Amino acid sequence: MRRESKWVVAAALVTGSAGVASWAREDAAPESKPAPAPAPLVVRPDPRVAQLLADLGSDDYRTREKAGRDLTALGEKALPGMKAVLLATDSPEVQRRLAVLVRKMEVDRLVAPKRVTLAVKQKTVKEALDEVSKQTGYKIEYGGNGGNELKHDFEFDGAPFWVAIDRVASANGCVVFAEYDDETIRVYNQDSVNPYVAYAGPFRFLATNINSNKSVQLSGINRRGGNAQRHENMSFQFQIQSEPKNPMLGVTQAEVISATDENGGSLIPPRDPNNRQAYYENRGMRGHNTYGNLNLNRSGAGAATTIKSLKAKIGIILLSGVTPEILIGDPLKVKGKAFVGRTAELDFTSLVEDPNTKGSYVLDATMRKLGVTDENQQDYNWSNSAWSRIELQDAAGNKYQTHGPNNLNNNGASVQFTIPFTPNDRRTGKANKLGPPVKVVVNEWLSVTHEVTFEFKDLPLP
Repeated sequence: MRRESKWVVAAALVTGSAGVASWAREDAAPESKPAPAPAPLVVRPDPRVAQLLADLGSDDYRTREKAGRDLTALGEKALPGMKAVLLATDSPEVQRRLAVLVRKMEVDRLVAPKRVTLAVKQKTVKEALDEVSKQTGYKIEYGGNGGNELKHDFEFDGAPFWVAIDRVASANGCVVFAEYDDETIRVYNQDSVNPYVAYAGPFRFLATNINSNKSVQLSGINRRGGNAQRHENMSFQFQIQSEPKNPMLGVTQAEVISATDENGGSLIPPRDPNNRQAYYENRGMRGHNTYGNLNLNRSGAGAATTIKSLKAKIGIILLSGVTPEILIGDPLKVKGKAFVGRTAELDFTSLVEDPNTKGSYVLDATMRKLGVTDENQQDYNWSNSAWSRIELQDAAGNKYQTHGPNNLNNNGASVQFTIPFTPNDRRTGKANKLGPPVKVVVNEWLSVTHEVTFEFKDLPLP
């Protein structure tokens, strides 16, 4: 395989769009040069934001401090302009202040819920959901209630998104579905309900089941009057659903803070010092639905029938940014070359049209994680999901869809895969109108771990 080890790939992110610039070695073959970089996105903030950004570089300390506070108060509305100035400014003072402000505001945006304010009379559930969609910017798909579209009164004053949509749906006997791992929330009529739900910021916790296991120790009993030891352990399973703005990459192991039955008995299990490792229920991929579990101790609970209160905490690993790190132009003509980014290297074997499906393509490549120093501590979460960081785009930036590799062989530090790309919409199966592929993009995922506390009440015990 031909290797071009001197590739440098840079990316600039502005308001969620990326301008990617790449350079090849001077002695590289002409056909190996990447596609020209798109022009950076120009952002013109509104006059108020522009003035505050200018004030960040003021000679007066109080003016600089006030500008920072006012930009923070504006929140997401000010972020596009702040990001643009951060990339363009040559003032160290402005750059320093903006870097701190942008990072904090990006994290705050991730961990704060979208809020809904609504005061309507005699509106159908669809009409109310349309208003929720308008306020939040989220796509909400409503399946109706068999033609029985009654009218209701709805009133919310800054209600978190999940609270609002659950109440609107339940008014018409519908259930909210967020298990499809895409950015669409679905509200359908359903005979069953989910009665045990907890809310925490932009996250919805759905209790799914409690498993109980009884055991009696029949060996190793103390000679001096020991009795058989009886144990009863429980496992509580739950789902975590995030708002569409918040793709999740995984979770840490959940930890019980407090747990009592209706008689005041404690259900907290003995502390396990090794039980804080991170794991990835989304198979290391971005998604909006993941799972967790808690171990509980029922020993001594006697005739208790209810968990009166269960409070726990869990770290949710959020996708905080996507940065293109490798751009391969005109990929249908690229054969057997290696491309190096900041965190990964891609040995690009080929991209060919699927001989059995016109308009679909198959990528054959090997991806390596850079910076691996301990061969005994391989990151299989990374290697199992590396393919999902790869995008195939047409000239307009439209993305081909993939459901995952047909073939995957990895050792934690590198992974070889064959990935089919199709113009078909992932959810509907219908073909989108896409042009021929003109570039392959390998993205770097940036993440932040946010600890969330959640609480369930009055859960029935088995």
